[in-house]
Amino acid sequence: MKTTFIYCAVAAATAISITACGSGSDVADLGIGGSGVTSPSAFVSSGTISAIGSIFVNGVEYDTSSATFDIDGDPDGVEADLAIGMRVKVTGSVNADGITGNAESVAYDDELQGPVNEVSAPDIDGVNRSFKVFDTTVLINSTTTNFDVSPDITTTEPFDFSTIADKDHVEISGYYDSAGVLRATRVELESQAFNPGNDVIEIKGTITDLNNDRFSLSNISALTIDGSAAVLDDVPDNQLTNGLFVEVKGRCTDATCTELTASIIEAESGDFNEDDEVELEGIITAYVDDSSFRVNGFPVDASSATKEPLTMLLENDLLVEVEGTIINGTLVATSVKQEGGDIIVAALVASVEASANSFALEPVPGQSVTVNIDTSTEIEDEINETIENPAELLAALAPGDYLTIKGYDDGAGIVVANSVKLDEADKIVLQGVASDCSGDSASGSVTVLGISFPYDDSTSFEDQNEGAYADAVAFCAALTADSTIVKIVDESSDGVADEIEIEE
Repeated sequence: MKTTFIYCAVAAATAISITACGSGSDVADLGIGGSGVTSPSAFVSSGTISAIGSIFVNGVEYDTSSATFDIDGDPDGVEADLAIGMRVKVTGSVNADGITGNAESVAYDDELQGPVNEVSAPDIDGVNRSFKVFDTTVLINSTTTNFDVSPDITTTEPFDFSTIADKDHVEISGYYDSAGVLRATRVELESQAFNPGNDVIEIKGTITDLNNDRFSLSNISALTIDGSAAVLDDVPDNQLTNGLFVEVKGRCTDATCTELTASIIEAESGDFNEDDEVELEGIITAYVDDSSFRVNGFPVDASSATKEPLTMLLENDLLVEVEGTIINGTLVATSVKQEGGDIIVAALVASVEASANSFALEPVPGQSVTVNIDTSTEIEDEINETIENPAELLAALAPGDYLTIKGYDDGAGIVVANSVKLDEADKIVLQGVASDCSGDSASGSVTVLGISFPYDDSTSFEDQNEGAYADAVAFCAALTADSTIVKIVDESSDGVADEIEIEE
């Protein structure tokens, strides 16, 4: 099983001079909601666990020695129950350094648990594939989704992006996008052959068609739920009603799992209270404008927030980290940071500047892209499986190493990496906004991130639907300079593009 190690905080004693998660500002300026923190302050942080050993959430390392753990409804959980990729809620305090804190409580609740069906083939790049659990489409990513096997089962077979299969019984943590697709950050195998009468189902949704304790959920209309024998938890007046958002746990009563007998029905409440200072990671949905959108279903007003990068345009399905305060039931944001990004570079390292927290990648001989990393950059080491944080990466990197980075332009022409993977040398990839495309059908270049990547008459050109252009001239005519995202692939690493395509 491949595990992605993600490190989001660096102790003061380490060599790296990064000062704040995702920020070039001084540590003293980093605080909840963007205001300086001079002493520990109470706050709530909601996001995915990015590293274990204490826990790391939203770029902060939390001391959990005095914390309580609520794991999927069990208030007697322990830290060993937590894993990378779980979406958790941490309540506690953050220290003056902005990158360490103390957790009073940690709560984890999966988004969905049930049988896998309709597994798709990986996409053409081998990065994404999907499957369904009941009516919910789940998207998994070969780089960002973590896979694990429940300690309650024994198997010698691998469980990962490549091997997930129909009838696997899985628990999923992640974020819903604007189309209702669950983008998984973690998938845990509960059993390899779903047993409807034995395996526990966990689903969430709004009660509809209630009739004598039998009902459906609005997002899973094909499943009928019998709640007559269920324990009701936090249900107002101990009475089920249409329109109530709940989590249901139970078991199916038929082989096709169209009927479910509920053992627990819990009313889901909001994650935050009035005046809470909050760090919230998630996907933007219901976007109207910067003053009205949701992150993980929670209302956000970012009309006065600073943005990182400064050029970021908020929109549906953008993965962000929002900081601010709960005022009248809305998270009034003081800062919004982009997570993820459209830039991809896979190339050999040309040089390393550890003191500047940067390195240069050389997609084309003699032309390089400078990449900055910070304490929130995810690190994956496929070579030694020992490098787990940015400090270790910078200390170990040498010219000739092969890296794949994903990130964004900070608005000042600097590429900031959200993730870095150290791997065996492979094809050259350069993806970003094209600034120029010039030449004729026989030769020319496409410029991305300041790299003028040559093409020749053997290069193939494709649109965003993988349709072929007649030649380079037709391709260049289809581009809008400084707007169109282009992906360039050099399979043989000879400095001439084999394929150039427009990305969505």
